[in-house]
Amino acid sequence: MTNQVHLFDKISNQTLYKGEAIIDFCANEGLLVSFSNDTHRFEWRIWKKGLVIRSESDVLVNLTLRLNSQTKGHIETEFGQIDLDCHTSHYDVDENHIEVKYSLIQGNEEQKFHFVLYINKEDTYAVN
Repeated sequence: MTNQVHLFDKISNQTLYKGEAIIDFCANEGLLVSFSNDTHRFEWRIWKKGLVIRSESDVLVNLTLRLNSQTKGHIETEFGQIDLDCHTSHYDVDENHIEVKYSLIQGNEEQKFHFVLYINKEDTYAVN
């Protein structure tokens, strides 16, 4: 089975990734979606009640997101780790897409994010 995903940033109206992904099951009936290109590597661990996003590029981002909850995350840079508070205001998940809207908060600074991860599972058959 070939899995195609499309990660879309709804704030900037930009596609961040479109292409193949590896999809596996993880603990507690979760789903692990992994995908990468030349500059970024993403892991989305998806459950009905929450999401863990790990993104690697020049920095490493780890976020735990749960609807209407204050959760924790951090960014690892060459200068050290930056701890963040996360607040998730929207979380919708089904077998074809995951939509999440959240804010990252550090002190008095707040940055909003809104992503949709579309998942398209396609059956492919070998031709002999």
